[in-house]
Amino acid sequence: MTMEDLRITPDALNAQAEISRDAGRPTLALNFERAAELVNVPQDFIMEVYELLRPGRASSKQQLLDAATTLRTAYGAKKIAAFVEEAAET
Repeated sequence: MTMEDLRITPDALNAQAEISRDAGRPTLALNFERAAELVNVPQDFIMEVYELLRPGRASSKQQLLDAATTLRTAYGAKKIAAFVEEAAET
């Protein structure tokens, strides 16, 4: 058994999202869906975006918008990109 065998898959996270939504927990479902999108995003890029989202770390709104564009276009992570765009507006 390797670490690859223990990794969560987008399918498993999306199944958990469906269960959460059926149980009346739409916010939890959305979080599972965002997590499913992040499974295939490289960890170093996730950490870059995380750092930008911390208070006072992004030097401009454009940095966040650029990160959202990369998430959407390079990794197909539409929901997490929308989350980053919402943060940029805030």
